[in-house]
Amino acid sequence: MPRKQLSGCQKRKKRKRDEELRKSQAGAMLKFLQKQPQGANVVEEHVHGKVDEHNVHANVDANVEENVVGANVKEDDVVANVEKDVVGANVKEDDVDVAVNEIDIFDPRNWGGLKSNMINVLVEEGPKRDLTIDKGPKNKSGRRFSATLYTRTLANKETCDRSWLVYSKELDKVFCFCCKLFRKGVSKGQLDNEGYGDWKHVTSRLKEHETGFEHLKNMTTWYEMRQRLKANKTGVQAANEQFKK
Repeated sequence: MPRKQLSGCQKRKKRKRDEELRKSQAGAMLKFLQKQPQGANVVEEHVHGKVDEHNVHANVDANVEENVVGANVKEDDVVANVEKDVVGANVKEDDVDVAVNEIDIFDPRNWGGLKSNMINVLVEEGPKRDLTIDKGPKNKSGRRFSATLYTRTLANKETCDRSWLVYSKELDKVFCFCCKLFRKGVSKGQLDNEGYGDWKHVTSRLKEHETGFEHLKNMTTWYEMRQRLKANKTGVQAANEQFKK
């Protein structure tokens, strides 16, 4: 019959084997436990990598959006500036309209203190006549203005319109449109200043005035300025059409 209990030698051998096995297992567990943090670090680095990549993409997207927004802002600024210019032009035109409404620029009594923008309008439009007035009121000697003074008879019997001549019903006087607007220095007659109302000598006075050097020079200034304003206006209209296209 075999013995049920181990001998002392066998017990010592068994304890030795158990001790070696325990040590070997302890080493294996240690190695296993050392690998876990490394795996965790790898996972953590992977997570941080994803986060950094996400941040990079976010920054890139933000920069792209900022650039796009900046481009839009610049484009809006351009449109705003253009609209501002257009609005500014409209405001100037409105100012002229308001000024025309407040001051009758076609009344010869107001031609002495007009602003440049009002003069431009007046030059383009020319003087306005009240064609309903055929004759003015009679003075003490029974003489009066007549609409026939608007027409000049040349030496060859041809007739032409005195476009520069304007009659003021309120003052009962006639004026030279271009000389009153463009006269420089001291006035040389009543036609370019307070008006002429001597109906007895008005015919000879008009003939003398319209052949004078100062009158011809002022007529040239009027015509040239009117052509220049019309040319500039046409150029502005063409530019506006091109801008709209």
